[in-house]
Amino acid sequence: MDEQVGIQQDKMTAFSPREFVLKHLKYVPWLILSTLLFLVLAYVKLRYSPVVYQVQSKLLVKKDNNAGAQDKFANLFIGSESQNLNDEVQIIKSSGIAKRIVNNLGLQTLYISEGNLKSYQLHPVESPFGLEILELKDSSQAFTIKIKFINQTTLNLDESTEPVYMGQVVEKGYAKIRFRKTPIDYHQYGSSLFTVSWVPLEEIADGIAGSFVVAPINDYSNVLLVTLETENPRLGRDIVNQLMQEYNKSSVEDKKIITVNTLEFIEERLDTLKRELNGVESILQSFREKNKAINLEQQSVINFGELSSATNNLAEQEVQLKVLGFLTTYLKDEKNIYKTVPVSLGITEPSLQILITEYNSAQLKRETLLKTTTQDNPLVVNLNTELEKLREQISESLNNIQQSFIINRDNLRQKTRQAEGEIGEVPEKGRRLLEITRQQKILEDLYSFLLQKRLETSISSASTISNSKVLEPAKSLKVPIRPDKKGLYIIALLLGLGIPIAILALKEYLNDKITSRQDVERLTQAPILGEIGHSEGKDTLVVTKNNRKFISEQFRVIRTNLQYVLNKIDKPVLLVTSSFSGEGKSFVSTNIGSVMALTGKKTVILEFDIRKPKIVAGLDLKGKEGITNYIVGNANIEDIIIPVTQVQNLYVIPCGPIPPNPAELLLDEKIKEMFDYLKLNFDAVIIDSAPLGLVSDAVVLSIYAHATLYIMRQDYTLKKQLGLVNEFYKKNKLPKISILLNDVKTSSTYGGYYGNYGYGYGYGHGGEYFEEEKKKQRSVMNRIKSVFGRK
Repeated sequence: MDEQVGIQQDKMTAFSPREFVLKHLKYVPWLILSTLLFLVLAYVKLRYSPVVYQVQSKLLVKKDNNAGAQDKFANLFIGSESQNLNDEVQIIKSSGIAKRIVNNLGLQTLYISEGNLKSYQLHPVESPFGLEILELKDSSQAFTIKIKFINQTTLNLDESTEPVYMGQVVEKGYAKIRFRKTPIDYHQYGSSLFTVSWVPLEEIADGIAGSFVVAPINDYSNVLLVTLETENPRLGRDIVNQLMQEYNKSSVEDKKIITVNTLEFIEERLDTLKRELNGVESILQSFREKNKAINLEQQSVINFGELSSATNNLAEQEVQLKVLGFLTTYLKDEKNIYKTVPVSLGITEPSLQILITEYNSAQLKRETLLKTTTQDNPLVVNLNTELEKLREQISESLNNIQQSFIINRDNLRQKTRQAEGEIGEVPEKGRRLLEITRQQKILEDLYSFLLQKRLETSISSASTISNSKVLEPAKSLKVPIRPDKKGLYIIALLLGLGIPIAILALKEYLNDKITSRQDVERLTQAPILGEIGHSEGKDTLVVTKNNRKFISEQFRVIRTNLQYVLNKIDKPVLLVTSSFSGEGKSFVSTNIGSVMALTGKKTVILEFDIRKPKIVAGLDLKGKEGITNYIVGNANIEDIIIPVTQVQNLYVIPCGPIPPNPAELLLDEKIKEMFDYLKLNFDAVIIDSAPLGLVSDAVVLSIYAHATLYIMRQDYTLKKQLGLVNEFYKKNKLPKISILLNDVKTSSTYGGYYGNYGYGYGYGHGGEYFEEEKKKQRSVMNRIKSVFGRK
């Protein structure tokens, strides 16, 4: 039993696309209307949306890697370490670069062509006029002016009707301006209305910087793809190309700053050394003249040959100490506080090189910031603090290195003194001459070293190139990226079709009532006798002798179908029941009885719905006594039979007073006697019983019936009730169950009332065949409603 219920539930929830389409064909006009509506909305959106193009360019960021070069030249070029690609992306998108773009292209002034439907930003060279600001009262406030061309040389500003001529100086509350004529004719834009705006540099630069999308083309490449979305492709290409130029210039400028500072440092040191060297040479010359020590050099070489090695080493130490002294003096000098420190003077201490590189990088950042901001900027203040700390660290490192060199120098001097003690016979003049000569050699070596560095730095400055290369100049796609016409129309089409279909599907999913014959066929095995249409009138009796209405013909078809169910039974007894009250059981019983009586059969209708009788009231008959009176012995069977005056051969037996125990009353022996009498005196008996879904009266009375007519009402009977009907049919609890679908509306079915079961009459599409359809005049509104599936 549980398995059968599960199968039945699966059938109830099964979805048939074909059935769904056929059932909702009446909504096709609404579907078309919805689709057209969304397509119109898509068209309106496309008409009013700005057209956006994409501009792209490719930039190669080269890595500087000079590790294989000679040591003298390796430290001469800026950024010897490989660039961080993410840092370069941030530099490209920085507001500093954007400001340079704005200044070079003149983008602080925006020109807009005001169309009838939407506005369009113009390239400055495309504008029919130019704005010149002669005096700006507040550079932090933007302003906008609306312009209307009267002719090529005359304008109206804002809402004013006073003409303004090209070249005329105009005083505004925010600026003193004038307009100049350009070769562009304003008529080519189809409108005489324009808008010109002036925007502060910071604001427009931030907007442009934020509009760039810069990213590597893949994870393994140093090629950056620069993308910009713009309404004006020409303006977008110029902005992207200018971005490439400004980035390259910025890279070269940073390198040249360090080169210039290094050359300045070398020049200063050369001047100092030159003076010192001249002084030593003067001392040497005076010593020779005074002591006549012309050949002491040769004698010294002979006598002090053993000291040559120690002397050379000592000279190298002295050179290093001098360089360290120069760097220490340079750092302490107030005028060099915000200059870079030379990094290529032969000091090979790694920790010092790292500190100097970091110090120079911070100096460059500060120099870059000061181009676009003031000393009071928090970023500049933070960099000043960082530079002070780095100077202290560099000074401390220099001091430590110097101490190390001093120790080495003292050791060499100790060795020299020891050697000198061994050759004490060398004359005092020779020793003095040797000291002067040694000092001269140190200064000459240092001077020669700085001359070499100056040459190398000059060569480096002349060969300074950018770290980037433009692989592809800016180009714009011919097809705009927004709005996507094809995509928008596809979305509109899908929404126009999808929303109504989704609503119908949801409605179908949530509907738990029978809506069509197919629902009954899918959910039960019991045969369907036919369908009865919706009755427009209030009369219960719709089948009469001269009535040729559509619904009357349906009952006649039901009568014909009953012949196959009753299988030539001479005096049939038909049980009529349903699931609930209100499904039209009494209406069907009355008209089934009438349609049988019209064939000449003497027919009686038994009002066995004792709890809620409707037959007699529907026929407007009066009968106080009925079945209950007969059962309790207060009336004879002949006395309770009432003829129906509207239909010949049709009779009704009322239920009588409603008893307190109707279920037990139906088990009385008098019921059997009554049916025996009726079978002898009538040709057809119709039992209008109580609803089977509420009480068991129909099951009790089924033993007297030859067939059962189970009434279901469209959009009223619950689908789950079909499970009960199916169970009764399979287990034969009721005789020959047939289902009759009542109150079928044209707007709710596909195929008419029962166009597939009309036996050639064409009821599905032949309503005008019937008498009342010829008389019925359809108004224009009714015709329109019928198109959209309404009665």
